[in-house]
Formats: sequence, C-alpha cells, structure tokens
Amino acid sequence: MIAFKIQKIALYFSFFLVILVLLFYIFWNFYDKNELSKERTNSYIFSLQEKQKLKNGDIILRRGFGLASDYIVNLFNEKYKISHCGIIQKTSDSLCVIHSESSSYFTFEGVQKQNFDDYVAASHQNSVIIVRFNKCDTSDLYKVSQRGLYYLSTKVPFDYSFDMKDSTQMYCAEIIWHVFKDVFQTDIYKFENKEVNYSQFSNFWDTTYFDVILNHQAKKQTQ
Repeated sequence: MIAFKIQKIALYFSFFLVILVLLFYIFWNFYDKNELSKERTNSYIFSLQEKQKLKNGDIILRRGFGLASDYIVNLFNEKYKISHCGIIQKTSDSLCVIHSESSSYFTFEGVQKQNFDDYVAASHQNSVIIVRFNKCDTSDLYKVSQRGLYYLSTKVPFDYSFDMKDSTQMYCAEIIWHVFKDVFQTDIYKFENKEVNYSQFSNFWDTTYFDVILNHQAKKQTQ
C-alpha cells in the first residue's frame, strides 16, 4: 500500500513537471516570437563616420532580443545593458562580425560570421558599445579577427552550459577570451586584487584592457 502511494505521488509529480516544462516552453516561444517581431522592424544603423572609426579586431558589445538576452541583462545587472559580443573583421571591401550565437534566431548555431549592419540591426536601439584592446600596437589588432576566423573554421558549437573550462563548445564571450589568451597571452577576466568573474561584460569597458571607442548607451543616457 505504501509503495503504491509513493508510485502515485511520483506519477503526479512527473505529470506536474511535464506540464510546467510545457508551459515554460510555450511562454518562451511566445516571448521570443514577440521579440523577433521587434527585431525585424528595428532600424538601428551605424553612420558612415562611426564605421570609419572602427578597426579590424575591435570588439562589439550589444543587447540582443529575446528571453535569454533579457535574462542575461537582468542577471548581470551591470552599468551597461549587454547580452552579447563579437569580433569585428574590417577589410577594404567588407565589415563583418565573428561571434558565437545560439540557434534561437539562426538556422545554425555556434561560431559564425555576420554582416556588420545585420548584427547591429539585431540589437536593441542604441545598445551597441565598441571597445579596443589597449595592450598591443594598433598594427597587431588584426590578429584578433584573424584568430576569430580560426575558430570560425573549426565550427565550434554554441556552449549552452556557459562553461569556460570546456573548449569543445563556446559562447560569445568565451570565444573572445580564448582569442586574447591565444594571441596576446592575456586573460581579459583577470584583474589585480580581484577574483576572476567570467559572468560579466564589465571587463570589456574596464580601462585595464580596453578603450571605449563608441558607446551608444552612454550617448543615450545623456540625451
């Protein structure tokens, strides 16, 4: 009798759990569809003058659309609202972003190269920040995007566990972390007299490693 009651409770609990997961999936799907609709009507663009300030190897930060992006922004609760980042590749005839993205809005997941204008258009209005690594000569910045292209060629899948210790899968900031360790032997999350905290974007606007080139969020705050 006791065993039967335990089985019955377990069955009810499993049923409740399935319903809960289903409801969350429906909510997430509805939320992201609404966010995708906002993204498609977004008219966020960079001016020609702003694009001219960019260099091959700069880092681009943004706030993306979707439940995951909103969760990251709220979880980190930083000075600037950022949920995603990538590496700028600038050549004489193209401007692109190398980044690792989940499959939420793309037909495939992992490391990919996207047109710069499309990347910006997929960002919340006035949320983009551009930073530049300050621990190397400007002439060596191209090595950042060059190494980013290496990870693009390896087709590394997206890291949904957000585990920096596992390099078989990588999320956006993880790719950049590896790039700077590979090229300049620099851990951009390691600061003197501070604990290493990989769950943040604030290291990218800390002057220890980066200079802010353009900050649309700061511009928005002063308007």
